[in-house]
Amino acid sequence: MTMEQTRGPAGAFNPLIRRQVPGFHWVAFLTLCRRELRRMVKMAAAFLIAPALMAGIYFVCFLFGLGPQRGTPEGDAVLSYLVPGLIMLSILLRSAENGGFMLLYSKIEGHIIDELMAPIGAREAIPAYLLAGVVAGMGSGIVVWIASLFFWPLPVANPLAALGFALAGSLFMALCGLLCGMASTKWDHISAYFTFLFTPLSFLSGLFAPVESMPETLATIVRLNPIFHAMEGFRHGILGGAMPWGSALFLLVAIVLLYALAARLYSAGWRMKS
Repeated sequence: MTMEQTRGPAGAFNPLIRRQVPGFHWVAFLTLCRRELRRMVKMAAAFLIAPALMAGIYFVCFLFGLGPQRGTPEGDAVLSYLVPGLIMLSILLRSAENGGFMLLYSKIEGHIIDELMAPIGAREAIPAYLLAGVVAGMGSGIVVWIASLFFWPLPVANPLAALGFALAGSLFMALCGLLCGMASTKWDHISAYFTFLFTPLSFLSGLFAPVESMPETLATIVRLNPIFHAMEGFRHGILGGAMPWGSALFLLVAIVLLYALAARLYSAGWRMKS
């Protein structure tokens, strides 16, 4: 059969051309990943420099706030407890910001229509957005960790545990941000999620004080917060201690449930055109 016969007349349907979309569209996935990563690079200052400055300010405030306890074993223990929390806080918030703001940007600018019309489904789009969120969060965490080495260096007791909980927490918050991006239709909406949801949950997660020192009722509520389990696991990786397997299982279940919800809502096109 000649090339002309294969092509057929312009605009006509040709059954000889294979149009089957693969189970996982790798070209679409990689294209979305490149787009989101390039967009993230353009905003590197917001994801890398700003978190390090914020963590440094927190640390200096606590350093001088210790007063007479500064330089004592008790004061040193407070600062050693604080540093892993600040690193994890940066990872979590940057992951949520990237996951939510990037999707909302696509909706506001109309780019999301191209995704919905193309042979791209939730199986390609959701991992691409999450990957960008995780990269942003982990990059921010690495910068804050490097900065912490200058003012309060800590040896990493269990690197694999620290890395695993950092990735799990980053993925969880990227999913949370993505869901908020789906639900939002303007910048004020997603800013409200960070102001009234993510920031309070992050601060009430054992970030500044052990949950054991809290009142029993508040401690019970904090233990239901997935961010608390990400903090506990990452702090174990930095400072050592018994492996918090319960926290690992809690995070895994939360990630699976949120991923299933995000995939279902994206497939249904929930609030994607509004």
